[in-house]
Amino acid sequence: MTLRIGDNIKALRAEKGATQEQLAEHLAITYQSISKWENGVTSPDLQLIPQIAEYFDVTIDQLFTQNISGYKNKAHRLCAIYEQSGRKEDYERADKECEQLFANGKPDGVDMRMYGILNEYHSYALAKKAEELFRQAIAAGNKSESQLMMLLSKTSRNDENIATWQEALKKDSDNVRNWQLLACAYEYANMPEKALKITEEGLGNFPDDSWLLNQCGNLYRTLKRYDEAIEFHEKAIAVAPNEGGSYYSLAFIYKDLGKNKEAIAAWERVVDFCVKRGLDIETRWPLIEIAKLKKLLE
Repeated sequence: MTLRIGDNIKALRAEKGATQEQLAEHLAITYQSISKWENGVTSPDLQLIPQIAEYFDVTIDQLFTQNISGYKNKAHRLCAIYEQSGRKEDYERADKECEQLFANGKPDGVDMRMYGILNEYHSYALAKKAEELFRQAIAAGNKSESQLMMLLSKTSRNDENIATWQEALKKDSDNVRNWQLLACAYEYANMPEKALKITEEGLGNFPDDSWLLNQCGNLYRTLKRYDEAIEFHEKAIAVAPNEGGSYYSLAFIYKDLGKNKEAIAAWERVVDFCVKRGLDIETRWPLIEIAKLKKLLE
């Protein structure tokens, strides 16, 4: 079946609610030319094709699609264009049109689904850009591995995460960072037992690494092995008293256990930690928690 571009122009014009005269005026030609296209007598000059596509909010490729189908509204068409092109400017046009549609209070379930799909596709593009930037930062010597790892985890690429840091650790087990990152990779993959195993093996090589000690405590808490969790967090504080992570973790553990007196004492240690470092504003949350716990003891 031979495609007549005039058929598509006619269908698109009807969808847009435009007359032959209006399209002709936009293209600075006569309406008789439009009529000839739609009747298959002639075809548009090639130089007019981009203008025609722009007028109808379609791509040039779509203009030549067999039996082009109409769209519910302009927002739907712009979303379709972005889905095909992936260009930032096409997303912005579609997003703006959707916002106007929603602002007018006229969207229905189909419109809501379409707008959701638009943002879903855009989220993939943003994630890809973020990944590129994290990799560039790592190559430049900036410690962005954790951010990249979290992004890959959120996009269901845990196997890639784990394989990457398994290989890194295999090549250089004397680098504590490789132990830390492989442990994180397992944790992000919701594999706390394997994360704990790697963390403890890392501590065999780096017994005074506060990050590994704190991570051990967190993983034991995840596994509800609270006595061991407390032990490792206290070790982390002893090794690095100026690092705050384990102070907070101890308060959480005692809260988990329902040991309110111990939780209060742990939060008081957090307050003391913050005050000594001039972080008075950070004491608000611990003080609120202390007040809640004291009320429970009344």
